Amino acid sequence: MRRCGVEVATLAVVISAALSFGGCRGNDARANAEASPVAEASTVPVAAEAAFKREIPVVVRATGTFTPDEASDVAPQVSGQVVKTLVNVGDIVKADQPLVLLDDRDARLRLDQARAALERAEADAEHAKTDASRSGELFEKGFTSRSDFERLATQNTGAGAAVAQARAQVAGAQKAVDDTIVRAPFSGHVTARAVAAGEYVTPASKIATIVRIHPIKLELQVKEADAVKVRRGLSVRAEVSGYPGVLFVGSVSALNVAIDPNSRAMTVEATFPNPEGRVTPGMFGTAQILLSATETAVFAPADAVFRVADADAIYVIEDDRARLRVVQLGEAQDGTVRIDAGLQEGAVVATSNLDKLSDGAAVRVTDASGSAGRTERAR
Repeated sequence: MRRCGVEVATLAVVISAALSFGGCRGNDARANAEASPVAEASTVPVAAEAAFKREIPVVVRATGTFTPDEASDVAPQVSGQVVKTLVNVGDIVKADQPLVLLDDRDARLRLDQARAALERAEADAEHAKTDASRSGELFEKGFTSRSDFERLATQNTGAGAAVAQARAQVAGAQKAVDDTIVRAPFSGHVTARAVAAGEYVTPASKIATIVRIHPIKLELQVKEADAVKVRRGLSVRAEVSGYPGVLFVGSVSALNVAIDPNSRAMTVEATFPNPEGRVTPGMFGTAQILLSATETAVFAPADAVFRVADADAIYVIEDDRARLRVVQLGEAQDGTVRIDAGLQEGAVVATSNLDKLSDGAAVRVTDASGSAGRTERAR
């Protein structure tokens, strides 16, 4: 387990402070124990468990900010005056749901004109078809000239093309009417609505902002040294301050191959299911990317850890005495916590009556659990 000189020095200072914190009471307890046979009555009963080792995945730790899976500043397809807004900020919308209605009177007038033109073109085409058919029969019987037959056939072809053009004009006019209804491009949440009734908008105007947060993305900044270890599909566990103790599980979905020259970090994107919308864009996340390799780490019961002199500490039971150990903590798992420094496998630690203990206090173990049982439960 790696330790640097600064960390060791820091631990020594914290231990010294902790000993001063409980030293008087600890010295008095030892003096009383040596001076009087009734000192046994001051022995503190404690429950205890043994620290144990566990194989865990090697992880890359990183932090980042949650962002929407998709975000869109919705704009109208046509210019016009806003007649009605149909959503507010915070609303949940479905794909293709109307957001804003524009004035469609001019568009509907053009649609009516296009439909009337189509009806005329279809009537003309029907007449031209009938004339061409009759002319063909007469030409076969020799009752009309070739020039008349070809002229009527050409008119029939032109009438058919006019119908096709009129239908295209109707389709364009219908689209102009449809475009007066501004719709959501996908299902999501409305985070902004920039217009109100009476405003005039153009295709350059922003009507509303829609974001999709299920799934949701976490953009992590991974140090250059660790970036080479990360691959798509690796499992990611993340925590947010708003949900203490809750792990959100996702996977690496994208890698930005470029390293930022300023931060010397790579942007790694992880995607998380978010069906209930508990995580929202902008939240800060602390994540662990689980690599394919594993490592052995020491774990202790979470109940054994307490804070003293701005540090994490544990009482180790040695020769029926409580000995204070300042430790460095890793991640918590299933009621246990990883000990990165300060504790060895097999050390028996107190898990109860910690507030009654001090360094050197006499203890009596009333309930002890071995590492084997803990290891089996962890599996």
